[in-house]
Amino acid sequence: MKLELEIDGQLMEAVFSIAEGNAQLIHDGKTYEAGVSEPEPGVFVVVFNNRVFVCVVEKLPDGKTEITINGRRMSVAARDRKQFRGNAGAAGGGSGRVILAAPMSGKVVRVLLAVGDEVAAHQGVLIVEAMKMQNEVQSPKAGKIAEIRVSEGQAVNSGETLVVIE
Repeated sequence: MKLELEIDGQLMEAVFSIAEGNAQLIHDGKTYEAGVSEPEPGVFVVVFNNRVFVCVVEKLPDGKTEITINGRRMSVAARDRKQFRGNAGAAGGGSGRVILAAPMSGKVVRVLLAVGDEVAAHQGVLIVEAMKMQNEVQSPKAGKIAEIRVSEGQAVNSGETLVVIE
């Protein structure tokens, strides 16, 4: 999937895929491959160029994500451009609606908010598990949860509408 990454305030675009414990990232025409395992929730072990990196992922109350890699802490945000599609607003056109879609086929493991809840830009709304990896689906803008079309444990297909934000 094509991602927009923000790491410690720096933006970059990359193509990322993971299958059976092997991850691949393509950035600026270069391909990087690594082995990845998750020995416990939120803790990942990455083997890259014969070096081992222990990555602890922490979701902060403000919706941001921080990762500590071998003791070095950094702020990280990853957004899949296919994950959300903006729709034009109704007459008056001010706010608009955003439809959050499943980034890939998988299973909804956790719904983090409820209909009517306020959501901040880049705040997690729900978590979809695919290929033994949990992917947080984040809101691209601040707003209010208008609809939640899935429930925990439900299987979803890539591109399927999960949540509507106004």
